[in-house]
Amino acid sequence: MFEPKVKEFTPFLKGILFKNVIGITLCPFGIFVKDINKVSHKTINHENIHWQQQLEMLIVFFYILYFVEWVIKMCFMKDAYMNLSFEREAYNNDINFDYLATRKPYAWIKYIFH
Repeated sequence: MFEPKVKEFTPFLKGILFKNVIGITLCPFGIFVKDINKVSHKTINHENIHWQQQLEMLIVFFYILYFVEWVIKMCFMKDAYMNLSFEREAYNNDINFDYLATRKPYAWIKYIFH
């Protein structure tokens, strides 16, 4: 796995992202954060988990499934974003800084129906 570069939000990202977003992973371009001087290790670990998810899904399939799952969960849940399998895996493991070393491929699948 190659390591992503961490960069600050571009003006374009600042214009399209919600104000409360502090980081976003856009494989293969890198991890983008609101303020590179204030970003936490937890946030970087969270985004690195997304990086790995995107690589194993060949990037495009990650975005397709992310969107499809979000639309479906929007119909049935109050907070669809926090219930997305990709987000649940990342949030549940972002304080475990050894997680990516032991993570099994497609680990996000177990979060789909939980």
